[in-house]
Amino acid sequence: MRLHHAFFLCLVCLSFSAHAFELIMIQAVSETKKTFITRHGKRQGIIEGVTATFTAENVSMLAKAISVTGGFTQWQLINPEAVLPFEKGAIVTYYTATEYLWAISPESERRKYIKNQITVPMRSFVFKGSLSRGISETVSEAPANKSSRGGILGEAFYERDIIYGLSWDLGVRYEREVASYPGGSILTTRSMLIADMYYYFDQLKDIIKGRLFIGAGLGYGLSNTATISLVQSGPVAMLPAVKIGVDLPFNHDWSFVGDGGFESLQTKEEQEDGRKQTTTQTNFKVGFGLRRYF
Repeated sequence: MRLHHAFFLCLVCLSFSAHAFELIMIQAVSETKKTFITRHGKRQGIIEGVTATFTAENVSMLAKAISVTGGFTQWQLINPEAVLPFEKGAIVTYYTATEYLWAISPESERRKYIKNQITVPMRSFVFKGSLSRGISETVSEAPANKSSRGGILGEAFYERDIIYGLSWDLGVRYEREVASYPGGSILTTRSMLIADMYYYFDQLKDIIKGRLFIGAGLGYGLSNTATISLVQSGPVAMLPAVKIGVDLPFNHDWSFVGDGGFESLQTKEEQEDGRKQTTTQTNFKVGFGLRRYF
């Protein structure tokens, strides 16, 4: 084969390659990280509804053109559960057809695609402040007394998804509760370790613009009760606790959390004279806080 024939063949191959692969820059990314904009449009042959693949060093995404002008295109991710891994200004490889994902580098590209399309378990820290109100109370070896109980709580949790819609958390709580009786008042402080399971109704998130959830949990810790003439302490157990709430996102990293529910507490405290007293109570609790994803 002559030299100019070989040169011509190389140019043909490069032209096909250039059509298949193109390095482009991400011009803008939405706050939800579900849509993004690139600087190429109708003049480059893109039409609304076309699907393309965008690949960086270790991840691939499928996206559909939802708005096309002469020089810009707005893309939306195909997978509604995925979030865009690219930032504004990132240089990515653009494929004009999804078939190239499998045809050019079958194994490596297939692994990148599958890894990205499977929803990654979310992890977050939740910080809440809550108010509680007593509903009922019984005390061993003591006559029934009407009381007015209320408290304030501070809570911090680490939460992680298990599977789609289901998650668990582990956290700590500090509580100060005041019970007012006809003859005086009692201050109770509690420090507890809490664990919960949650189910999120993600199928409703487009309706309420957030995540509605229900949860159930348990806890264990230490309680200390004090009056002017009495001090007693002992273990406290929470079982069960049920709640319903909503998670409303501000952006990709932060969201507002609000919930309300009921919980049952059983305290076994030992008085200064050695006598033991068991207190069982039911409370209503409402809380508000912030969630930080990472």
